[in-house]
Amino acid sequence: MAESTLAELLARHAAYWDPGQRILLEEVTPYRPLGAYAEGGGLPLADGSRSVEGQLLTPGLIDPARFHGEAPVQCEAVRGDLLTGVAPPHLCWTEAVLGCPVRIGRGGPWAEPFGQDWRNPGSLRAQAGWLDRLEQFTRLLAERAGGRCAVLQPLMRGPVDMMASAMGHEEACVALLQDPPAAGAFLARCAELFVETAQRCLQHVPRFAGGYVSAYGIWAPGTVVRTQVDNATLLSPAVYRERVLPHDRAVMRQFEFPLVHLHSGCLHVADALLEVPELRAIQVSIDHPGGPLAAAIMPILERIVGRKPLIVTGPVSVAELDGLRQLAEHGSLCLEVQVYAEGQAP
Repeated sequence: MAESTLAELLARHAAYWDPGQRILLEEVTPYRPLGAYAEGGGLPLADGSRSVEGQLLTPGLIDPARFHGEAPVQCEAVRGDLLTGVAPPHLCWTEAVLGCPVRIGRGGPWAEPFGQDWRNPGSLRAQAGWLDRLEQFTRLLAERAGGRCAVLQPLMRGPVDMMASAMGHEEACVALLQDPPAAGAFLARCAELFVETAQRCLQHVPRFAGGYVSAYGIWAPGTVVRTQVDNATLLSPAVYRERVLPHDRAVMRQFEFPLVHLHSGCLHVADALLEVPELRAIQVSIDHPGGPLAAAIMPILERIVGRKPLIVTGPVSVAELDGLRQLAEHGSLCLEVQVYAEGQAP
């Protein structure tokens, strides 16, 4: 891409974050069913073998160089209106750093309850082996990318998701309702470990065009972090606001451009998030076909984009895409969506 054109795109990205702007960024592609992306053969392991379903992962089993092979990373800087990047693989980093066992499931790595005393969070130390592996992945990708594209944050689950992984979903909900002080202390420790993990990764990420690129391809002139609150689906808006949101804000305050990931089935917490001054953007994944589709949540998406920049990802119909584009009349909008034909199987 020509340097002048890249400069113009970066200017649009910088404006995207500013309140009151109406910037539309989009990358629209045809929808491919999930099975088309399924990874075959398992994860490449340090000894040359591949992981099998049910296998317990440890830092020693993962070698970043073997995982990515010897060839330079193939990437270009721009894709549609968005920037491209490379990120360490999804290996349940924050849960692993907390101490959760990570096991290979049918859909990829998954964290299991850690069996430790969550009521004594001061005794929980970051798992150094997992932090070291994350740093090694980040350094390797930075070297292989060679400045041709950005290095991105891997998927990191936020404090309430870490809590649910460590304790089990039911016990986490019970703890938040019946023992708020102890649950709050544990969530605070999860937030600290999330920040430590993200910052250890970020210190090895080179700046791209003077800034950093979010997991969704949006450039920002400062540090970016993506957190998430998937397990807030199980909580009432009041419980989330009073007992979880303070810990999400503790994460957000450590970065200049924090954004939060939600699903279309978890928008009952959006109003609380819209009141958070530290939060710079909200991302919503459309849960096609099992959850509320884009058409069903247009009113709340309009409310979000009128208050904060909005990112929408996932499968949408042609009609829904037209409706989503109209949201840019209310505020800055990024669409990273796949269009499916009516009746197309998931």
